[in-house]
Amino acid sequence: MFPDGVTSSGAQGTLTNLSVQVGTSCPLGVPQMEMNETYQLIVSPDNSQAVITAQEVWGALRGLETFSHLVFNSAPNTYQVRSANVVDHPRFPHRGILLDTARHFLPVGMILRNLDLMAQNKFNVFHWHIVDTEAFPYESVAFPDLSKKGAYTPNHVYHQADIKRVIAYARLRGIRVIVEFDTPGHMGSWGLGQPGLLSDCFYDNKTVNPLKNIVDPTKNETWSFLTTLFNEILSVFPDNYIHMGGDEVLENVKTCWLNNPQVQNYMNQKGYGTDYTQLENEYFNKLLNMVQGARNNTKVVVWQEVLDNNVNAPGAIAHVWKGNTSTEMMEEMANVTKAGHYAILSSCWYLNYIKYGNDWGYINNSWVRERGMYYQCDPTGFDGTDQQKSLVLGGEAVMWAEFVDATNLIPRLWPRASAAGERLWSDPAQTTSADLAWPRLHEFRCRMLRRGYPVEPPNLPSYCPQPWDPDYDFDDVSNTMSTTTPSGAAALVASSLLSISNAVILFLAVRLC
Repeated sequence: MFPDGVTSSGAQGTLTNLSVQVGTSCPLGVPQMEMNETYQLIVSPDNSQAVITAQEVWGALRGLETFSHLVFNSAPNTYQVRSANVVDHPRFPHRGILLDTARHFLPVGMILRNLDLMAQNKFNVFHWHIVDTEAFPYESVAFPDLSKKGAYTPNHVYHQADIKRVIAYARLRGIRVIVEFDTPGHMGSWGLGQPGLLSDCFYDNKTVNPLKNIVDPTKNETWSFLTTLFNEILSVFPDNYIHMGGDEVLENVKTCWLNNPQVQNYMNQKGYGTDYTQLENEYFNKLLNMVQGARNNTKVVVWQEVLDNNVNAPGAIAHVWKGNTSTEMMEEMANVTKAGHYAILSSCWYLNYIKYGNDWGYINNSWVRERGMYYQCDPTGFDGTDQQKSLVLGGEAVMWAEFVDATNLIPRLWPRASAAGERLWSDPAQTTSADLAWPRLHEFRCRMLRRGYPVEPPNLPSYCPQPWDPDYDFDDVSNTMSTTTPSGAAALVASSLLSISNAVILFLAVRLC
């Protein structure tokens, strides 16, 4: 990542000491939005010592990552460290990666590997879109049938021990875990383990539409279930923020609410008529009050449609994902901040979209959605007041999983996500040009490759000094073969100081936290 201020010299010497000084003791809990990630890194002009100072351990972790970037392999078995004076801090407090684990299941090991890459790119939020219409892989203690009947198979479930492992692993890398349980739509898999939860759906001719996908908010049983489930969820996921979804409700409103006699009767009794937004408003008001009652000071994130539909959701953070052009994206950011909401932007960083060429750079084809202009995208690039722009918390790169699983997650996500990470961390004046970013992105891709991750080439024909070369052994005598890819530990050893961040960061986190 590009530091805010850095000076360097070419003096040579022997580095004998790396000192890490943290001003406060390590917090006992997980990192939160308010974490302090500021640090200073000094490598002395004679290269004899290096010092990282930070107020909190989270800043020290970022400083160690930057230190690893100063180490380079000048000759075989020879490493040098650039002298430097770096004073650095993130531009935004919320810098996230969304992974969808419902459309295709991601094994825990793959999530952990991705957390390592996030730490190397100074992301600090793992947005876990854990369930959706297609599958419910979260193991609920209170309602075990949700995963028993809603997951693809028993092998495609995140058990409570798995979730604790992910949260603990993320904590040691300064990464928050914000879980999303999308409601009131995208709930098809919920109904498999909780009969009666979803609204019955009907076509206009009154015949049954079997594709239930939206909750029935008119039943007392619905609220008893939701209260118990979200009490559990908030006890499992300790971050102060929870994502409640709220997107694409309109797709199911007509068949499942307006064509449902029971729901329509309820709406008439309430005086809503056919205005489904009033029922949605009632639903979210109850949901937000319930969450606040379950755990004080919990902040709720919702997709932008909730606020576009004029739902009264005071204090909710708007997660903006729509917009076919940068103009439309910025108009949405302006609208939600003008209404007084904090905002997170994802519209321009939909990394599941595939385009030919370097899609992290410039996209000029008029027929191509402008998602992909990663370096041109600025979460505060809208017309608005300084007060509005102060409400922008940051952004998230997203990876929806309709065509993504453990086999292609890392190469599809990285280093394209590195571009978003640099925009969210660094001084915007230094990161607006995709052309100037290319050498940095190429170097960073080679660094991740050298550390043992199969990250894809970000540009036209080029090469890294050390190609991706997984071991492949064939025994002519026994006619057996084995293939292995560089493990995290093997990659650390092979790249020595070039991967010092992985080893030292973990050591520091374990010692202090």
